[in-house]
Amino acid sequence: MNTSAVALAYRESAALGASGTGIVVLLYDRLAQDIQSAILAMAANDVEGRTMHVSHALLVLQQLQGRLDFATGGSAAEQLNAFYSHIRGKLLEAQIKQSPKLLLEQAEAVVKIRECWAHVDRDIRARQIAETPVADTISSPQEAEPATMSWGA
Repeated sequence: MNTSAVALAYRESAALGASGTGIVVLLYDRLAQDIQSAILAMAANDVEGRTMHVSHALLVLQQLQGRLDFATGGSAAEQLNAFYSHIRGKLLEAQIKQSPKLLLEQAEAVVKIRECWAHVDRDIRARQIAETPVADTISSPQEAEPATMSWGA
């Protein structure tokens, strides 16, 4: 199995067990990775690779932006919408100007917001664990099936 296949398997596994906010964190990880890959492709004068990575970053932004819930998200949803629009514009500008500096600035902004989402995800998971009563995870003796002794081979 090559490195990219291992990375894909890892991402798929992480997504399967992720919460809603965990998936947002994974999308931010992918967005930052796409931007970093575009920077490397730009440095190598790989126009096709740069374009592919920027295009994928734009698709990830589309996913993030398309999932915003303005009805319940209020001003946070509006601010994220503005952030995604800003990043989209700067990625396109960097692509046109062939500016690794602009790409790097966007990657840094994405990583900062990603850390906020990761913090929210950790808090949600910790709260869920704290709110789960131990009794819910262990059945009481009254609820347990009567023990029967049997053994087979």
